[in-house]
Amino acid sequence: MTRSFPWTRLGFAALVVVSLGLGWWGLALDTSHQPGRTWWDVVYHDLQLFVMGADPASSGGQLSWQLQVARFLAPATAVYALFEAARALFTGEIRRFRDRRARDHAIVVGETDAADTVAAALEAAGHRVLRTPDASGLHDVGLTGATVLYACGDDSDEATANVLTVAEAENAVRAAGRGPERLYAHVSDPDLAVALQARHLSCAEPGVDFFTLDVIAAQALAVREVRRMVDAPGGPPPLTRVLVVGSGEFAKALVVGLAREWELAGDGVRLAVGLLADDAGQVVEALRARWSPVAEKIELRVAPALGTGSLGPPDVVYVCHSSDGTSLRVALTATKLWHGGPGSLVLLLDGLAGLTGAFGTEASRVLDNLDGRLRTVTMRDLLAEVEREEARAHADMYERIARSVHHVYLRNQRERGVGWGSVPAMVRWEDLPEDLRASNRGWVVGLPERLARMGATIAPRDGAPEVVFEGAELDKLAEAEHELWESVRVAQGWRSGPVRDDAAKVHPMIGVPWAELPEENREKDRDVVRLLPEILAEFGLEVVRYAEGYGHGGYDGAAVEGAGIAPAGPGVVR
Repeated sequence: MTRSFPWTRLGFAALVVVSLGLGWWGLALDTSHQPGRTWWDVVYHDLQLFVMGADPASSGGQLSWQLQVARFLAPATAVYALFEAARALFTGEIRRFRDRRARDHAIVVGETDAADTVAAALEAAGHRVLRTPDASGLHDVGLTGATVLYACGDDSDEATANVLTVAEAENAVRAAGRGPERLYAHVSDPDLAVALQARHLSCAEPGVDFFTLDVIAAQALAVREVRRMVDAPGGPPPLTRVLVVGSGEFAKALVVGLAREWELAGDGVRLAVGLLADDAGQVVEALRARWSPVAEKIELRVAPALGTGSLGPPDVVYVCHSSDGTSLRVALTATKLWHGGPGSLVLLLDGLAGLTGAFGTEASRVLDNLDGRLRTVTMRDLLAEVEREEARAHADMYERIARSVHHVYLRNQRERGVGWGSVPAMVRWEDLPEDLRASNRGWVVGLPERLARMGATIAPRDGAPEVVFEGAELDKLAEAEHELWESVRVAQGWRSGPVRDDAAKVHPMIGVPWAELPEENREKDRDVVRLLPEILAEFGLEVVRYAEGYGHGGYDGAAVEGAGIAPAGPGVVR
């Protein structure tokens, strides 16, 4: 990094030299007649000019122009030096004072790569970011005036370190009565992050979230890559083959992201994904059990060797080992991966991000990019692609599940033959009208109350049989769905009327009790309930009943009726 020339220091040094020179010259002339004067006296009086204590200059009278200039220039130089010293001494305090009173900024806690990446993404989006190494410095970075806080400390030794930071910040915000509306904790273990998300989701209090940077970046890459495959000249081939090299958190999240994006964009084209790693067999089974799109929408299997096996030559290869050095070595030595077209070999270089600009075909580049076949990506680049309308680095849990709600809706409508854009809701989330987005968010916020009605909660998906809602329980939950839909619409300014008018926000079903709805409308509400397990499965979650025998006669029916739900029939699965 180039540094600017220290003109200020050079100018100060020049003033000191000029002041000393003129003072010595003037004192030598004006004191030459004094008996017993020595050159040491001249030097001593010259130095005294800087503190306005030189006797020959203090007495006034006829002085040489050299001394006249020096007796003003030297004190001015001394005052400037004192000012600079005070500024240097109190700069830290002044900055901390200013930071404590900052407003509308983002706070990033930690000194890790994750903290650097999040801070860089926020700053790239134009947001002011204040940082502190740990929770003890939250007051010094203006916690009460911030809009968002990211806890991204080192959680390698203590997995809940950032969760504790967020809890401490939330307590401080609650005590002060103001502060960040969103608090995010980075959790390096994605399984723990999902479990924490499930527990917080059951509170129906948006504003706190737990995220894993690898997952967010991998999802952003999946969105980019699927669009690239689908929009290729001539469209994707009947079978698109992908190879993922590695089994770290980024690699697993990439497989899930590719599956989720492909089920909307594939349009009948098969996507075969091979996973190459020492523990690929275990990882494949775990991904199939946790994520329904992986099990149902793509062909995921273990790749026996680089570029070989039943998958055939891959169209795209993603090299994303947990170690950047391993990824780089594989990409540059496994020549079987070089047989694809332009951009067919994607290399994740996070810790070695500085190398991304070294690859190319130009003569000025340091490293060859295999004639355009090699593409490099970094976490920061991927995070920069995430949609950020507010001062935050990623969409929170409620926003992502709301997207999942719409995602499942689009997928099912597409399977039924409904075309893109045929109704206002048949568009991607980015193009969805805000009132429909708000309806999806309201569905997520109201989820805990509906789950409580059936004595259930949310947990990470483990491949167990999904809960099925039937009979009276289904109708009770469908009625709750109608009430939720109505409350959200009324809050948005909708009103009842004989004919639906979206522009005027008029809907004939507002104010109509569920029991009096036409059967077609009641069936729509039942469909939403039936899709609940599917929607949660898209997010790696599932419904879990507290009573293991619930729905099979192993529970107290009176207790269920007391909660306002008729006992379910024998067909309900745990």
